Amino acid sequence: MTTAEKPKKPIERNKERAKGGKKKDRMAGGGLVYVLQKYDNAFSEGLLDEIAGWFNEGYELEDISEEIKRPATEILMALIHLADQEKIEKAFAYRKRNEAV
Repeated sequence: MTTAEKPKKPIERNKERAKGGKKKDRMAGGGLVYVLQKYDNAFSEGLLDEIAGWFNEGYELEDISEEIKRPATEILMALIHLADQEKIEKAFAYRKRNEAV
């Protein structure tokens, strides 16, 4: 890359790869990384209800993690699931919306 060239945005790079990339490059074993495999992603319905309740009452992710003795990453995974199920009343992440997308 020359100094005059701007680096491409991640979305642009991914679109180029998707168009021209070989199928084996996008399939398992072809360079894909499965993320968060070391974490337990199973929660009982009761525990999910407790996590949602604590979080909606104002408890921090780290406090919930300590209370139920699971890694904060697993609690974050549960919160993402709960947000997707519309069971979280307060925001746990902020994202600036881009009108162009």
